[in-house]
Amino acid sequence: MTIARSRALDALRRADTAEPLGDDRLANIEAEDGSNPHDLLDAVEKQHRLHAALRDLEPLPRQLVALAFFRGLSHEEIAGQMGLPLGTVKSHIRRALLRLRELLGSAPGGVNPSHMVMP
Repeated sequence: MTIARSRALDALRRADTAEPLGDDRLANIEAEDGSNPHDLLDAVEKQHRLHAALRDLEPLPRQLVALAFFRGLSHEEIAGQMGLPLGTVKSHIRRALLRLRELLGSAPGGVNPSHMVMP
């Protein structure tokens, strides 16, 4: 899971975009690695559940989570970029992760947002 996360972050950094990876872009990245098709299908399903849960978040927390986990920015970098106090950034991200845990915890084979680790 950590290797997949690291490769996804690397791909996002190479693409230099705040948008999540699309199904075909994720499939291309995984196909280059020679991954098992069942693992790829599982990853795509988890990605769909995660993005559906992210859409359920309010816009500001969603943007802060995207900066932290898709762009790999630290809380301090996010606070500086967004012009928000550091404590506010931390609070929004923490509440967003708790909300994601609620939304994803009941899904079968759900994505566990506690496995999302700050770089």
